[in-house]
Parts: sequence; C-alpha cells; structure tokens
Amino acid sequence: MQYSQAYLREFLPPRDPPEGSVPGEALDEALMQLEARVSSEKDDEPIDRELVARATRWTYAVFSELGLRRFTLDRYHPSFFRNEFWLDGGMLLGGQQAASFGLFDKETGEQGLGIILDVPSWPGPAFEIVDYATFPRLGDARFPVALRQSVIELHLAHPQGATASCWAQCNLTQQWGFLTAGHAISGNRPGRAVPLAGGGSGSLVRSYYQPVDAAFVRGVPPVTVPPQLAVLSFPAVGIPVNIHCQGGVQSRTIVQVTNNMGVLHTRGIGIYVYLDRPVSPGDSGALVQTARGDAVAIYSGQLAVPGPPAGLCGVAQNFEQAIYALDVTPYL
Repeated sequence: MQYSQAYLREFLPPRDPPEGSVPGEALDEALMQLEARVSSEKDDEPIDRELVARATRWTYAVFSELGLRRFTLDRYHPSFFRNEFWLDGGMLLGGQQAASFGLFDKETGEQGLGIILDVPSWPGPAFEIVDYATFPRLGDARFPVALRQSVIELHLAHPQGATASCWAQCNLTQQWGFLTAGHAISGNRPGRAVPLAGGGSGSLVRSYYQPVDAAFVRGVPPVTVPPQLAVLSFPAVGIPVNIHCQGGVQSRTIVQVTNNMGVLHTRGIGIYVYLDRPVSPGDSGALVQTARGDAVAIYSGQLAVPGPPAGLCGVAQNFEQAIYALDVTPYL
C-alpha cells in the first residue's frame, strides 16, 4: 500500500472530534504523539505530529461510538448481510473479526478513510464500499463502510526461522523467556520443545494462537534484568514504526487498526495492526515499535487481497493484547 501524509490529510476530518468523545487514555497517547520530536527513518519528509495525533483522536472516537451503537447507516441491507455479517457494537460477527478503521488502498481503485470489514473470498468485488456510517455525536462525521476480501499469509517456513520480539517474565511463576509469534510454534501444548536458531531449544509456556498470534517461550534468563518495555495502547493510522527484523530495522507506517475497545482483554478475537508494506519471510515475531521505543505489535505476516501485488499490507498482532493473553511483563 502506498501511504503518504498527504493521502491521510486529504481524508481525515480537518478538526478534532468533539470534546468528551475520545477516551481519556487515548487523548493522553495522542498528546504524546504530538509532543514526540523523533524523526522518521522512512524518508526525508518530516512527520506531521499534529496530523498523527488527530488521526489517533478520530480513530478512538469512532471506535467508542461504534461500541455504543451511536451511529446510523445510510442503506437498508438485504437479508444476506443482516444474517451473515452484521455490525453489532462495531464487531463483524459471523467472521469473528473486529471492524477496523484506516485508509483504503488506492491500488484497489477506492480511496478514502473509513471502516473496513474483512470477509473471506466470494464472487463479488475484492473491495467495495457497501454503506456510509454517520456519527451524530461526532458532529455528523460520515465515513464509508467497506467489505474487503482478504487472507492473512503468515511469514514463516519453520519455527527456527522466526524472530523473538523481546524478553518477558511470567507474572505467575516469574519464569523468564521471550515472546514471538504464536504461529511460529506449530502447537499450543505447554512444554512443547521450541528449536532455537542459535542451537538448543526453549520450552513453550503459553500460546493462544489462534486467534491471538503470540507465544511465550521459556529460555535461559538474562544475566541482568533488562529495562521494562513500554507499550502503546492506542495505535492509529499515520503513526511511523520500526520493525526489528533479522536483517535489520525496517521502517513502516500504520495504515489501519482493528477496534480494540471492549475486546482488548479477551482471547476470543485477535486484534491487529496493519502496516503500509510487509517485511520478509522469517520475520514473524519481530517487535514493532514506535521510534520513541513503545511496543506496538508482534509482526505476523502480510494481508493478501485479490488484485495487484503492490496492494499488500503487513499484519501484526496487537502487543498489549498479547501480553494480557500470555500474562507476562515485557522487557527489552
């Protein structure tokens, strides 16, 4: 996906959502984004921090209103849509996927910023705007609702080819280990041997894949206790991130996020962060961080949609959901 600040600026509402419509914690993180003074490694264009902060505020204002069902849809939908896939508190039920908010991929022929519902393959178009949602309490802001055919392709051939995200310590037993992608382990049974790239093996403590693509593997503890890893709770479109791949750090930008409100502290629905471009096979489990060091996600793979290869996005598991599900404290 071709991301640019100009594209986000074109479709993001020019003003902030009304006062009181954004959860307080999200406001705090938006302010943190605004005050950040780090530069992007992706290109020479300075990061428009006000744009990123405003995108964060709008993302979580929309998610909050979806959760309270305080929105109206323009169209009457046929029985297929009502019975198979329907909006209920912002969730796409039937497919057990949360609604996402972010930029549409221009490669699909549609441009815009709105709500995206991922569906399996069907005879219809790969991407289609099926409705428009109006939010009366957000100044009658109006966003398109689109269906997107998609499949997640995991970037891993063998467990040895995965990447560790960070150190972690079990909150129950104080055992030390590391986090990685859950699909890298090829099983969820505790005690399963996990071959390590440098030789030897670790032991699986917990994994909740699927749908939470994260695993905690016990290994040799660190010689000294590393610093605790800070976590970004409200990722949003426009935030630049670094992915710590095996071949070095790769810079990307968040273009879409799954609704994490009301479902973050669950294991029944996976929460994802989508990046403008994928990285390489073997980078499953890589840590996705903001430039100031906050953990955002654990890299999983790429989102494939029918159409041109240029439309591929990277997919990553929301980090905060991962550490909650695994009941660990993360360390650098």
